[in-house]
Amino acid sequence: MEPELVVEVGVDVARDASGRWQHPARWHRARPGLSPADVPRLTSPPH
Repeated sequence: MEPELVVEVGVDVARDASGRWQHPARWHRARPGLSPADVPRLTSPPH
C-alpha cells in the first residue's frame, strides 16, 4: 500500500507508559498541494 493523500492532523503530546497517544488524533484538513513524497515518513514511534 502506498500513500496517496496528505492530511493535516493535530495530536496532544500526552502519551501513556507504552508510548501510545492518550488522546485521539484530530482531523484538520486535506492538503492537496502536497504529495506524500513531500512528507517525511516516521520509521519508528517517537519517544
